[in-house]
Amino acid sequence: MSTPRGDAQRREQVLATALTVFATFGYRKTSMDAVAQAADISRPGLYFLFSSKQELFRATMRQELDKALEDVRAALAAPDVDLDARLVAALDAHLGRYVGTNLDEGVDALLEHDATKLDSMYDDYRAAFHDALADAISTSDRTTGDVTPRQIAEVLAAAGEGWKHRVTDRPQFRDKLTLAVAVAMRP
Repeated sequence: MSTPRGDAQRREQVLATALTVFATFGYRKTSMDAVAQAADISRPGLYFLFSSKQELFRATMRQELDKALEDVRAALAAPDVDLDARLVAALDAHLGRYVGTNLDEGVDALLEHDATKLDSMYDDYRAAFHDALADAISTSDRTTGDVTPRQIAEVLAAAGEGWKHRVTDRPQFRDKLTLAVAVAMRP
């Protein structure tokens, strides 16, 4: 069923607002009423767009994960940018989106504690992220010795996951990513 353009725009606006509400209160404590009020839409209007809180949550997280993966792929495809800088930008696009913001811990909690409501969506996204990093590494002219590009990708992602919980702002996070990439990509 196709959605008129106005409904598609309204839907995107509601999803952006829903992310903030879910990140602030968590899945369990978020109500459709709270999302409707925050999005300045009637409750029946919200139910017209999303039949349940579960559907709204999945659509919200899918939109965020799709945006992040799109940004990762764009960072890795940047022309005339060296591999290390592209890897840092991709890691930042995936892991640093909310570092230093009021959504940081809330979005992480949604992905870590409420991931069961997403079925395999987050795991599939994470695998696509690792694949994108590994592809960029494997198509470069850099040698990786006995370590596979996939292993490097997974180590870089794990380093980024750890650092994002230890820094206070995004520039500091990018500095840590730069160091991790330099170490992982050392010949």
